[in-house]
Formats: sequence, structure tokens, C-alpha cells
Amino acid sequence: MYPTKAMQHRARAVSAQAPAQTPAPAPASAAQRREISILLWNTWLLPGLFSDNNAYNRASEIPAHIASHDIILLNETFSHKSLIIDALRSTHPYVATLPRRCWFWPIFDSGLVVLSRYAILEVRRTRFGKRRRWDLFAGKGSIGVRVDLSRRYKPEQPNERRSVTTRPMLTGNPDYDDTEDSYSDTASESDDDEEEEERFPPKTIDIYNTHMQTGNSRGEHKARHHQSVQLGQFIAQNSFRASAVILGGDLNMGPILESVHYADDQDGKERVKAYGTLKEESGLDDVKVLVEGKGGDINRFLTRGVKVVKVEYPSVPVVKASKGKGKKLSDSDMVVLKVQV
Repeated sequence: MYPTKAMQHRARAVSAQAPAQTPAPAPASAAQRREISILLWNTWLLPGLFSDNNAYNRASEIPAHIASHDIILLNETFSHKSLIIDALRSTHPYVATLPRRCWFWPIFDSGLVVLSRYAILEVRRTRFGKRRRWDLFAGKGSIGVRVDLSRRYKPEQPNERRSVTTRPMLTGNPDYDDTEDSYSDTASESDDDEEEEERFPPKTIDIYNTHMQTGNSRGEHKARHHQSVQLGQFIAQNSFRASAVILGGDLNMGPILESVHYADDQDGKERVKAYGTLKEESGLDDVKVLVEGKGGDINRFLTRGVKVVKVEYPSVPVVKASKGKGKKLSDSDMVVLKVQV
């Protein structure tokens, strides 16, 4: 029996974690490690008729509550994403999205956005081949970014010569060919570029953002399992050499049967099974959640090669504007992962 491509990719992912035959490098000291904060949030910014008619006001207030984090992973940002991106341009100029493949289908894009203070070296994208019911209308998939932790953007000062709008933006604009699988902003190494960034010892990390199949029907379970295989192989293929990998997203599944998001025991079993498939295919490990009542949350992180410091669930802010005042900015919790790399 000859190994399949999937088996080869899984072997590479596992071997990347195993000790090499050459002497292993000395572990980084506490001084060499860098702590970064990654925010995951399903913003509930649904499009058009599906929205709560207050999406614009909610989107206007979201940036102020997420700007303190180094890397931001947003789900369900189907509408008003440009408003959020523009508001964070002075602090998080590196952006990646997963736009529609063509102008007429699917009707909506993926709703995925990645914003970073640190330079994005490459972007990888995949669109799920299997989707069911309402998810047929959205181009769900995953974005993978390779982040250079040695280059952190310095916020613009009042007397600086250049505007941050000149920084590269991966927002699916007409001038950007989003069918390409990679991107690099390292071509320009001018003095002006160096002035805009803080420099640290060389280190990269691969970060993936995704939003997977929802629902509990038989067809939706099959689609979610297929997506678990596709996403796991996508990560294994692109990050088998990476020393540090993080996946975050609204997975619509998790590692335990007890969850308020599941319809019944059978629904829970199917989702836990698909979650196990994702772990096996990707070579990533589950991030244990010690916050009471959050162990069954479907907005989750999986990692490899990083030291998890803490997982936090900040309270969801409420709308301060007159329209919708007092209502939550989203129907989903924010999840913050703090790691050392």
C-alpha cells in the first residue's frame, strides 16, 4: 500500500513536532520569548435582510473594543468590514480577507478578516468544497497568514512624513488578484519602511482563521466532517515546517459532548467526531479552557509549538449609540488567547 498525499502531509506535520536527529536548539529564555494577544470574535454582522438593522452602529463601535490586541480574527463580518478595517488602519495595517471567487456566487463572502500589528509575509486561502443549507450562500473557508514577529508596526506619530494608508492592504480590492495563494510585502526595504516598524529577533508564526459549517442535520454533519478533513490537510500542507501554528475560529464543534450549542446527544457525538478529525489531520492540539461554563464553547483555538499563557472571555460590550443602545455588540463571546512564542 502506497501512502496517500493526506498521509504524507500528516506525517510531515507530526515529524515537525518530533525531535529532529540533529541536536535540538536550546529553549528560548523568558527574555527571548514574546507574549502576543490574539482575539477571536464572531461579530454577527450579517448581510442585508439577515441583519438586525443595527449592523452599522455596532460595526462603528467594534474597533474601540478590539484595538488593544496584537492579532485579530473576525468571523461573520459579512457587512461593514471596510469600516472596521479603516478604523484600525493606524494600529493594525496588515490585513487579509477571503473574498468571493466571482462577483455573482456565492452571494456573500466568507466573513473572515485577519488584522495584525505584525507584518504579514504570506497569505494562504482555501474555500470549503462542501457546504449545506444556509452556508451555501456564504463563501466559507479559511485564511492562513504567516506573521513576522520581528516586525511590529509603530503607530503613526503626528509629525511623521508618511501616511499608514500606503501600507499594503489585503482586502480583496479590484487591483489585487485574490486567486493567488501567497503574498509578500518584503520587496521594499527602504529607510522609510524601517522607521515604521519596531524590530525584534527573527521569529514567524502561522495563524489560521476559519468559520465552519453550522447546523445539526445529517447533511450538515457530513459537510462539517468534510471541512474538517479539508482544513486539517490545508494546515498540514502549508505549515508542516512551521515551528508555531495557531488555528482560531467559529468551529461549530468542540472536544466535549456537553455544550449549549448542540441540539442533542447525537448532534454532540457527530461534532466531537469531526473535531477529532480536524485535530488528527492538522497535527494541532486542543487549547484547554479552564473558564467555568466555557469548556463546550464552539469558538475555539488549537495550537502547536506555542506556550499558552491564558484563555480569556471578556464580557461582550454593549452599544453606546442611541439606536440599539444597551444591546450587545454581538451574539457571540469574544475569546482572547495569550501565548508566548
